[in-house]
Amino acid sequence: MDTKSLVKLAKSLSDPTRLRLLQEIAKGQITVCADLFQHVPISQPSMSQHLKALGDAGLIESHKEGRNMCMSINLEKLQELEDFLHLLRPASPSS
Repeated sequence: MDTKSLVKLAKSLSDPTRLRLLQEIAKGQITVCADLFQHVPISQPSMSQHLKALGDAGLIESHKEGRNMCMSINLEKLQELEDFLHLLRPASPSS
């Protein structure tokens, strides 16, 4: 993962509302944007802004089904983040 992508991802995760949205989407039961309002009661413009930031960071994927915007977690980006965080672990001391 390049530094620019990592910074964008970290910024998107630094907002409590975005974290809450991500948690709700990760549950897999909510895929339609309209359903998120029940769990994260914010205005429609705020919802759009937060979902756009998560999408731009690559954390969520979305597609349109009729009038609904459906979302899911981008597992590839999640794996990239996990791999990066694993690199930050200190090496175990030699015995």
